[in-house]
Amino acid sequence: MPAHRTSLTVADLASLCDGRLADASRGGVVLRAVAAAHEAGPDSITWVTESRHAAEAATSQAAAILCTEKLMPGEPRAVFVDDPEFAMTKVLAHFFVPPLPPEPGIHPTAVVDPSARLGRDVRVGALAVIHGDAQIGDGSIIHEGVSIGHGVVIGSGTTLFDRVVVYDRCTIGNDVVIHAGSVIGADGFGYVYRQGKHHKLPHLGTVIIEDEVELGAGVCVDRGKLGTTRIGRGTKIDNLVQVAHSVQIGPLCVIAAQTGISGSVQVGAGVAMGGQVGIAHGLKIGNEVRIAAKSGIMSDVPDGQTVVGSPAQDRSIAFREMARVRKLPELFEQVAELTKRVRDLEAAADHPKPD
Repeated sequence: MPAHRTSLTVADLASLCDGRLADASRGGVVLRAVAAAHEAGPDSITWVTESRHAAEAATSQAAAILCTEKLMPGEPRAVFVDDPEFAMTKVLAHFFVPPLPPEPGIHPTAVVDPSARLGRDVRVGALAVIHGDAQIGDGSIIHEGVSIGHGVVIGSGTTLFDRVVVYDRCTIGNDVVIHAGSVIGADGFGYVYRQGKHHKLPHLGTVIIEDEVELGAGVCVDRGKLGTTRIGRGTKIDNLVQVAHSVQIGPLCVIAAQTGISGSVQVGAGVAMGGQVGIAHGLKIGNEVRIAAKSGIMSDVPDGQTVVGSPAQDRSIAFREMARVRKLPELFEQVAELTKRVRDLEAAADHPKPD
């Protein structure tokens, strides 16, 4: 598979990104790759989003540099844009070649129950299994080894990569992407300890994944205990995240790898979580909350707050405490010195010198 789709000229780049050439005479220069500044070749596009990276880009071999005019005002290779980071999403989309889907239709080794309903232009890869009464919308792609349970509903334009498992009665919306090895709708982790053993709590609920959600590889979304576990429209979840039973995640959230969200947690809209965040059972996370990596959430977080640490607290408080902790070695030395002085003074008072 080729690494890139097509080339484009610097003038094409400016048009694609709604940008302006610093030097119009360079509009015909051909661009064939996208690279970080230190790896850029003479036919590469690179970008600058912060002033600290401008010097490296200026000395690079790149043929075009996406940046604001303020960051690199005298750079002849620049294509000036208002938002270089967003412009790069357009550039990468231009060059990106998606993984090859299965051939059109149903692979001869796939198993599709006669009662399953597949829309137009659905592709089903080798060794996939689609159980009874499942519904798959137009143009969806089911890669190799996927298992789709009884009564599952999948919308249009959705892609399930290799070995995704969707348990019975779950619902997945339109234009959803679920990467390899993720599991949707397994039982939640619920037991009652009685009579010397753990008794399993059956989970009768389901999972709803709304439109335009993307789940990374190895994500687990457990079904609700009685109701629904829900992931809101446009939310993006990184690899190896655990979403427990009955969790409600709002729209447009971003959740980084190895985060664990305990049962019945409610997450508002537009929340961002760093990696390895842990959230205790039943808590409420407000809208537009920011949670730093490795934070442990032990209480509700109100709208708009940024929290840090374990147990997590407001950023301003946490940073002050961190600053004080860094001073502890110096304070220990000062206390030891003061303690020695006090003891010396006490000893002198107990044994005054004779007149």
